[in-house]
Amino acid sequence: MKSFNLDMLFKPKSIALVGISPKSNRATLAYQNLKEIGYTGEIYFVNAKYTEVHGQKCYSSMSEIPEKIDSVYVSIPSDHVLSTLKEAIAKGAKGAVVISSGFGEGEGAGKEKSEELIHFANDNGLAVAGPNCLGLISSANNFSAYGFFFPEGLKKGNVGGVFQSGGLMHAIAGELGNRGVGISTIVSSGNEMIVNSSHYIEYLANDPNTDVIMAFIEGIKDPERFIKAADIAYKNKKPIILVKVGKSEKAAQAAVAHTGSMTGSDKVIETMFKQKGIIRVSDVDELIETVILFSNGVSPKGVGVAITTTSGGEAGMYADLGEELGIHFSEFSDHTKVKLKSVLPEFGALGNPLDTTGNAALDKSLYSSCLNAIAEDENVAIIGVSQMEITESALRNNKTTQVIVESIQDCYKQYNKPILLFTPNSGGADKRVGEMLLNKGIPLLTGAIPTFKAIRNLINYSTFLQKQERILINNWNNNIEKRNTLGNRTGVLTERESQMVLSEYGLKVPQKTLVHSAEDAINIAENIGYPVVLKVESAEIPHKSDAGGVKLNIKTPTDVERAYNDIMTSVSLKHPDATINGVVVEEMVVDGVEVIVGAKVDPMFGPVVMVGSGGVLVELLQDVSLRLAPISPLEAEEMIEETKLSKLLSGYRGKAEADKDALVDALVKLSTLVAHNKDYLQEVEINPLLVLPKGEGYRAVDGLVVLKNKSIEKVNI
Repeated sequence: MKSFNLDMLFKPKSIALVGISPKSNRATLAYQNLKEIGYTGEIYFVNAKYTEVHGQKCYSSMSEIPEKIDSVYVSIPSDHVLSTLKEAIAKGAKGAVVISSGFGEGEGAGKEKSEELIHFANDNGLAVAGPNCLGLISSANNFSAYGFFFPEGLKKGNVGGVFQSGGLMHAIAGELGNRGVGISTIVSSGNEMIVNSSHYIEYLANDPNTDVIMAFIEGIKDPERFIKAADIAYKNKKPIILVKVGKSEKAAQAAVAHTGSMTGSDKVIETMFKQKGIIRVSDVDELIETVILFSNGVSPKGVGVAITTTSGGEAGMYADLGEELGIHFSEFSDHTKVKLKSVLPEFGALGNPLDTTGNAALDKSLYSSCLNAIAEDENVAIIGVSQMEITESALRNNKTTQVIVESIQDCYKQYNKPILLFTPNSGGADKRVGEMLLNKGIPLLTGAIPTFKAIRNLINYSTFLQKQERILINNWNNNIEKRNTLGNRTGVLTERESQMVLSEYGLKVPQKTLVHSAEDAINIAENIGYPVVLKVESAEIPHKSDAGGVKLNIKTPTDVERAYNDIMTSVSLKHPDATINGVVVEEMVVDGVEVIVGAKVDPMFGPVVMVGSGGVLVELLQDVSLRLAPISPLEAEEMIEETKLSKLLSGYRGKAEADKDALVDALVKLSTLVAHNKDYLQEVEINPLLVLPKGEGYRAVDGLVVLKNKSIEKVNI
């Protein structure tokens, strides 16, 4: 992982503006922004066409600048960028913001220039933001290198961000500022030729001025650093809230055309986000509302949500919306219900979401009593209050709005429990009112759907932090010894060879023996004990059942002889050119829950482990959960809970409860196997792994280990 000194981008002591002119071009805007933000460092002008610009000396080249410089802002045609950066390096620069385009946006355009720029910057340790970007703003350091007008409403604050879309960055920063949320440092990352989003997130995760990190990314160019940055952010309790495009094929194509970045396997990326506590939002509205909610530093101590409104219709709508989005509405305690009943009108219902009625909202004493009763309820972790009009006019003229806003502020002061105000519609609040309330600790969100998603995101992040604390408390340590089991092997292992590998890492497999005649098969079956299973062994036949190469529940010597001969005949007809090692005789494992477990080595994020409902319907059901490997027992339990396996293992439809703890152990061991052998493995599949009744463990009755350097049909996980 290549590292750079990003302080030279965000807080240099001097900067040269290359391309400035008397006109209002990008470099001139950058100069005006520097003055506006209060930058106190040295600013040098460079343009060979002028000797003076804006009343200040202008140098024909950077070599003429008498002093060393820390950073350079470049807004000139792409053909001259590299020579300019070489001059900057000669003057001591270690940071550069390149606005210029023509470095790989689109298919093949500027490829040669891109490669030259990358090599030069890496060789000289030059941190380059861009090319093809708007630049950056570091309000915390009173510095900017921004070639556009400042976002309206921009202010200093605790939210940092990186955006592969400069236009979205500009709009979002302005919206947040107008609603009371200030910016520490934001950067338009552009093509990310040298410094990429992972570098910036790592910087913000360590930045003392940043508490919340937001991002809009199209591709992850440095997965290892991205994971490292996410771990730093978690340890520093800094949420990462991001939009990651690329789920659809069209989005992936657009990303390549826009920045030249690759979007990656979205299923694995989604898994990594979940595992690292990263909050992936679906659109800009959800991003803005979530950032506003998080910027306040609120942290619910549970998952219970209480919603109040003055409309029965709204209460019903919120109940439906909450169920759709996975919001857990608290059941009010009996004590709370008694209090609510004593203050609410008789026609009011005591459900959650709660309709306090319009009458109660006209009397501050009644409404405050209602709100306080909810805040005192230990089942409630966060309170959301809905009101249609939250405007300056309503605060002056609408009694209901006045009562609600005043009561919320009093409640927050008294109980310090997370509480927010929101409008059911996206245009029902004034931004200035939002800023005023946020300054008093009350986030004001707009739109029911973005608000509910923001609440869900806050609770999920709080739950993630609590889970990580439990892992630390449990002090789980994966002490499985690393074994060099695959270093000298290649290609596709047979089932028996695959199971030998699995057993070396402690996974339980059936007793089995390879034979080469029907007579030997009978002798082995007698030793194992009936019933038995016969399976063909051939690395060239990974799906044995389809070839007639598997016979189950064989109970007599005569059946063994017949099964052996049938297998050899069927396989010879369907795969006449396949090399047959023989037939495996193994114990028949019955009465288990069929599970598929597997792993593969993702080209971006490395080892990934999978669990799901197994058997012949696995591809149809697609009931699987993924995690980056290795995993802890707690993560294995979560994976199982995310699938239908949880119900199947608990004794579905009268069946005996299965050994869930044994499956957890199997997942941990498989994840360790693939993590230890990631340089050799391509994928592993066990389907089915039969989970036996509680206390009896499991058996990996079928297994396939595929090593690198041999092309075979991929296993979908």
